[in-house]
Amino acid sequence: MSTFYLLPSRPQVGERFAIYLSELFPGLNWPQRAWADLAETLTRLAAEQPDVFVIYREELPHEEATASVLADGYGAAEGDEIVDLRRGSDGNTFPARRWRLKMPEAENC
Repeated sequence: MSTFYLLPSRPQVGERFAIYLSELFPGLNWPQRAWADLAETLTRLAAEQPDVFVIYREELPHEEATASVLADGYGAAEGDEIVDLRRGSDGNTFPARRWRLKMPEAENC
């Protein structure tokens, strides 16, 4: 089974990482222009794990169902775990919603 991480946009993920780095390296500046690069570094490292796929929300078409897009466009299969992170209502958190991919039942003809 694979795990697919659906993340907010690269700048949003990079911003959270920059905030964390500011705590580790007080006084250093992590400019907004670097946020996407920070997110890409995290993506690359996460994707080195076996059966892990990272997808940013801006890569998904808005008009299609997420499950269909993951199956058709990214090779997700029934039973794969989806970890869907979206910016919380407070604007500072990314609560995760975890679910297993279910393929739609074939319609009887």
